[in-house]
Amino acid sequence: MIAHVAEASEGRGRVVLSLGPSSRMSEVAVSAALRVAAAFQSEVEALFVEDHQLFDLARFPFAREIALTGRTARPLSPDDIARELRQLFSALQRRVVALAREAEIACRCRTVRDEPVHALATACAENGPWNVVALSEPLTGKEAPLLARLFAEVHGTTGLIVAGSRSRRASGPVVAVIEDLERLQPMLRTAERLASAEGEAKLLLVGESEEHLGWMEGQARLALEEMTGAALLSAVAGPGEAGPVVRALTLAGAGFAVARFGGRLASEGSDLLLLAERLEGPLLLVR
Repeated sequence: MIAHVAEASEGRGRVVLSLGPSSRMSEVAVSAALRVAAAFQSEVEALFVEDHQLFDLARFPFAREIALTGRTARPLSPDDIARELRQLFSALQRRVVALAREAEIACRCRTVRDEPVHALATACAENGPWNVVALSEPLTGKEAPLLARLFAEVHGTTGLIVAGSRSRRASGPVVAVIEDLERLQPMLRTAERLASAEGEAKLLLVGESEEHLGWMEGQARLALEEMTGAALLSAVAGPGEAGPVVRALTLAGAGFAVARFGGRLASEGSDLLLLAERLEGPLLLVR
């Protein structure tokens, strides 16, 4: 499927930036969300999710909040949690709105109290099927298992933006990782659309062997002849082998990578974590 976001005038989708009860917001992920919105002439909705499980926990009489020093503890209060979350969201909102204003992208913010995945599913269903979800927190082993749930349960999204802890920028060439030639055209269209606002589009063919890669290159050149000026790059990598792909993306100066979730390189396991963690830029995962 091609990653598509509805234009602001369509009212059938937007870029949903997921914010949660953590101060670990990646500005690269936010910049990536804004870049996608600019490419599709869309808008951004910053959705701050108050996980209702925090409030459920606070209602237990034995629940305590332990200070960072570990020396003191106090009873958990739903009112205290709500107040602290409002303060956190206010700070995050100010920063997101400032970045959106700088990028000249329409941005609105709201808060919901729900289970995080369900909150995103509801938000995407409310406003049509053409949404892209951006996770604001850097991708770690804790967040990785959520990706499969998001693709399975958030039906109104065509793609998911993630950024690793080493991500430093969301500018530069857009490189689409091609493992299956049947997806070459839609992946290329996505890369070209993202590159329309800034940078250039490149294709990275990934084959299981030199022989397989040679065949892919021949077929790709036939399919792309006189149709695009996108640079054609290549790498040999076995299943789950992210190292050669990361090196190729780094040499290409990738400021944004596009890959298929569930493929050999971007599945649910450590290969996806390795891919996201080592990239200098964000990663757009498509269905």
